[in-house]
Amino acid sequence: MVNFENIKSLPAVVPLFPLRGAVLLPRATLPLHVFETKYKSLVEDVIDSHSFVGLVQPIESEIEAPPTKTAFFKSGSLGRIVSTGELEEDRMLVVVSGVCRFEIIQELKDAKKDYRQAIVNYDRYSFDLVEESDIGIDRGSLLSALKKYFHGQDIIPDWDEIDKVSNEKLITALAMVCPFEANERQALLEAPTLKDQSQTITTLLEMASISSTASDSVLHH
Repeated sequence: MVNFENIKSLPAVVPLFPLRGAVLLPRATLPLHVFETKYKSLVEDVIDSHSFVGLVQPIESEIEAPPTKTAFFKSGSLGRIVSTGELEEDRMLVVVSGVCRFEIIQELKDAKKDYRQAIVNYDRYSFDLVEESDIGIDRGSLLSALKKYFHGQDIIPDWDEIDKVSNEKLITALAMVCPFEANERQALLEAPTLKDQSQTITTLLEMASISSTASDSVLHH
């Protein structure tokens, strides 16, 4: 894993890769299936330069707008391309590693590029470059909410493995894997600290469990 000492070592301008219904958090990895010509060009361009790409979620109400008009949430994630490969049907498999979250300051226009680019700022999330310790979150409440959620979804997890996972890795995995709505994932992305993310996930899991219980109640009456 490449370590970055401070935000000054990160690019001020990044190409934007829209990612619907998914977010990337620091020190996590995410596989991307790239098939559109402009995004394959994006990947080729960044590999030839700094290997960084900005992952952003489109705002759902704007998804049907023309590509150049689609609005993005103002916070996204800087990812570093760590591997690429060719798939069938002219697709690329690109694996991206999360580095630091950012805020979009201003989009740039470049007539030579099909994809969008933006000036970004990392100040709000500068501590992303430092792996957080395992103190400061209410792991008990998080695991309690997770157990109720798994029960409602008929999921039988390996609790021994979960107990071994650090707080940061647990929260990151839940944020990226649980079927949250786009705006809920964005709330997790924008939550400033690990403690804030833990509280947000706990709330989302509790809400999902209540919703599931209510649905079961309706079905059985």
